[in-house]
Amino acid sequence: MMKKTTLFASVLLLGSAAYAQKYDPIKGVLLANNLAEAHKLYDKESSNEKFFSKPEGYIIKSYILAFDALDSAKAGDAEKNREAALAAFNKYKEMDPSMKDLDTYKNAPYQLYASYFNSGVADINAKNYEAAYAKFKNVVDLSDLLIAKKINLPGPIDTNAVYYAGVLAETNKQIEDAVKYNTRLADLKITGHNFEQVYQSLVRYYAGKNDDANFEKYRKLGKELYPQSEFFNYSKLEFAIGGSSNFDEKVAALEKIVTATPDDYKANLALGEAIFERLNRAKDGEEKPANAVELETKMLGALKKAESLNAAELQPVLLLGDHFMAKASIKEEEMRNAEKEVDAKGTKATAADKQKSADAKKAYIAEYALAVENFEKAADALGKLPQLDNVQKRQYRVIAGNLAQYYFFIGQDATGANKTKYNGLEKKYDTLYKSMK
Repeated sequence: MMKKTTLFASVLLLGSAAYAQKYDPIKGVLLANNLAEAHKLYDKESSNEKFFSKPEGYIIKSYILAFDALDSAKAGDAEKNREAALAAFNKYKEMDPSMKDLDTYKNAPYQLYASYFNSGVADINAKNYEAAYAKFKNVVDLSDLLIAKKINLPGPIDTNAVYYAGVLAETNKQIEDAVKYNTRLADLKITGHNFEQVYQSLVRYYAGKNDDANFEKYRKLGKELYPQSEFFNYSKLEFAIGGSSNFDEKVAALEKIVTATPDDYKANLALGEAIFERLNRAKDGEEKPANAVELETKMLGALKKAESLNAAELQPVLLLGDHFMAKASIKEEEMRNAEKEVDAKGTKATAADKQKSADAKKAYIAEYALAVENFEKAADALGKLPQLDNVQKRQYRVIAGNLAQYYFFIGQDATGANKTKYNGLEKKYDTLYKSMK
């Protein structure tokens, strides 16, 4: 049995070696650039499965089909031929990692490269970016091989292929892939008008990742290569603020900076400002965030931290005052409605009705008091400035008006020393308000 098995294996080996001789006629006409004749011979010989017993069978298949993919007369089958040619080439590499026949059949990967490149550009022009990206990934892989094997492409990389792959990766939200391609270009200091976005993309990416080392690396590199570009003068915080129009992304980016540098006044203020805008200055038709309570907690923490870090700056207390004033306005409307309900019922108003009105009034005063706490800090600071600009004058007047109104309101129900105190404060801020008319 052992001898029979060995003899059978020897017969198979001899058959395979003999069949390999069938490659030579095809190789000869290919080297003579007679593709039509090569195609005839391939069509005849490849029908026998033994044709693919050697790696050379697959590189020949790839060669033939790669040319077919570029043949305008066979445009309808270009996609099918291109994919089959790539699959055959990959099988060839798998069977022979040394690729010893590649010099003879070097047009196989080169024509594949050209086919994918041309088709990918056509997809870009047709705005079919997903398909274009899939093709340019193959273009880059093929170009790397061609450069490594010194076939028709100079090195160290195919800048256009890698550039397109990076842009398309970013377009298709494949951000990590985009970083991979862009890094290859940036680390070689590739320049040119279109290549500035390579460095910009890396700077934005590492700003979002809160990766200081790489952020500074590519920001400085971009500044070196594009000294006239203002983009590379921006700080990481500025990228977090303006890098995205998406509110959640902006907040997440700012939170990363605050977490990394908790004593950064500008970062805390920026986080507070971003949330303040979303909660208090919503665009028309924009619904209140589902996590408004959570956002408010983050905002208050950031603004109070900013205030503690730089008491000389008014913006944190102004925003806090405006926020609580906006909440007080909502509570005021609820209070007025509760009062109207009691008035409308007259003697029929129940104890529950009256309690509802009292509770609404208490809630209004509570929110207003928080606004006043911050407005008084701002008024005190503004009052000490030697000169106010027009914006500060407007702010001061609005603050004085709100303070006068608050003390007038709570003074109505006050008694004794408190009433005297509140009336005095109401008069003080009312006089200030009128003086700035």
